[in-house]
Amino acid sequence: MNNKTPGQHAIDKFAEMMISRMEEMKNGTWKKGWIGGKVYGLPQNISGRMYSYSNALFLNMDTAVKGYTTPIYLTFLQVQKEEARVKKGEESMPVIYWDLSIKTPEGKNIDRKKYENLSEEDKEKCLVIPFIKAYNVFNLDQTNLKEVNRDKYDEIVAKFKNPISKDKTGMYENMALDRMFEKQEWVCPIHFSNRVESPHYRTSTDEIFIPKKEQFNIGRTKNDIYKDGMEFYSTVLHEMAHSTGAENRLNRNLKNKFNEPQYAKEELVAELTAANISNVLGFDKRILDNNAAYLDGWISVLKENPKFIVSVMADVNKASDMILREIDKQKISLGEKPFLDKGIDTQKFKDISVFKTKNGEYAIRATYDGKELESRIIDTAIGESILKLKNGEDKDRLINKTLREVYGNFEINKKENNIKIK
Repeated sequence: MNNKTPGQHAIDKFAEMMISRMEEMKNGTWKKGWIGGKVYGLPQNISGRMYSYSNALFLNMDTAVKGYTTPIYLTFLQVQKEEARVKKGEESMPVIYWDLSIKTPEGKNIDRKKYENLSEEDKEKCLVIPFIKAYNVFNLDQTNLKEVNRDKYDEIVAKFKNPISKDKTGMYENMALDRMFEKQEWVCPIHFSNRVESPHYRTSTDEIFIPKKEQFNIGRTKNDIYKDGMEFYSTVLHEMAHSTGAENRLNRNLKNKFNEPQYAKEELVAELTAANISNVLGFDKRILDNNAAYLDGWISVLKENPKFIVSVMADVNKASDMILREIDKQKISLGEKPFLDKGIDTQKFKDISVFKTKNGEYAIRATYDGKELESRIIDTAIGESILKLKNGEDKDRLINKTLREVYGNFEINKKENNIKIK
């Protein structure tokens, strides 16, 4: 008898997808990279709301494996609202999010609204446990929208066309990243103008060292040379991902040695973060040759403990968000549309509260435009900082940043007067 929750089934599904990709890489049957798709951008629902990075990686992977034309995913209800239907025999993909289970000292389950009305003393006596929930979505191509509304379908597909951008040598170029490097506007220095034998992030001085872009130009064909440019940027993104883990940033403890398990986990976090961002920007992230040695270990851990993927993706979420927000600043400076914060107005967040759960984790809750949002687990260091800071600009800035991170994707259902987090 299977007593697993939808959230547990979703974790198993994600672990299986990652194991499958790693085994393909190990056997040499997969040459395209972590995702390997031809469709780029952040997965989103049909109204344009983006899914979180944990979900984004696996939805993009699903899009690539199945050969879908867009990373647009819909719930069954959203399909119906488009007056379309899910094609017979199609299998859904899970989307996960965190929720809270709250019990009184007597063991009675109560909802968040009742919990919020309790005194602080009674709240401390409650057992608050975070857990993963899931719901199912279908890709746009798993529906018959193309047949029932071809104009809308074509309009959506057109949004995900990937423009070709080359530098004078024929290598792929990314203007937002180039601007960031040239103006040194990443969170730490990036040295990219001198010849370097191997890319690395030096934790002791908080600096990134990258070979010159021309050192990546080794292809023999125009197509290979173009992809060499992608390899340059994805390599920088890998090192940028490492730098997000510094103690004064996301604090992932980067002092582990090469042969230690935490070192291998950090490499996986950096690889998947770079793969996430690369896919958003319009190219794929190939696995680094020196990381191929980790494949057996990663596969073994995932098979023994599928929940390992949750810990990894939590770190990937935070690192991806930090990088993409800095890239958005460059895009705005270039007069381009940012990837994130579409329609999110922090002024509409009210009744904001940060609190510590019974098991020691920190969570945040708020309302948006008068609608209640579900509580969300936040990073421990962030939670502690918010509670310690005195009221002022620094505290407001940190709270707004946290709100954007945890509530960056939601859909307001006006008919049912609620908000669903994506």
